[in-house]
Amino acid sequence: MKRGTPALAEETRAALRCVPTGVAVVTVVREGEARGITINAFTSVSLEPPTLLVCINRQARSYLYIAHSRRFALNVLAADQQEIAERFSGKRRERQFEGLATTLGNGGIPLIDGALAHFDCVVSAEHEVGSHSIFIAEIERASHRIGEPLGYFDGAFRTFALERVP
Repeated sequence: MKRGTPALAEETRAALRCVPTGVAVVTVVREGEARGITINAFTSVSLEPPTLLVCINRQARSYLYIAHSRRFALNVLAADQQEIAERFSGKRRERQFEGLATTLGNGGIPLIDGALAHFDCVVSAEHEVGSHSIFIAEIERASHRIGEPLGYFDGAFRTFALERVP
């Protein structure tokens, strides 16, 4: 298949469905208004200094909030938080946080109660690649709890058995 063709894009999408990922919600505040977006493209970059990256579609409203405020929180969701993942996946455009239990993190950014991990971050770099921006962010504060993560595999939310491979 030729680079940049629709056929290659479809084959790539199908192959990526074979990669299990975690699920997180990036939360952000801009001029007093909170927004969130469900993502599965995030990872650790470095521990010295503590840094992570998230990939955000530039067509998403949350992209503008992050690009403007230059800070966000990454909330890694637990297995019982699928409804929250769906809430922030574009199905709810207004009043996203209505009725949702949160605690305020750095910069007044909402942290989703019950999430497995929270990372308060400050953007240090942005790289545009295709339709997305890769935000590199230094972690200002991190917290976690024990639990099972919400996963995504083959186009659906999943739970991951946390059994060790012998």
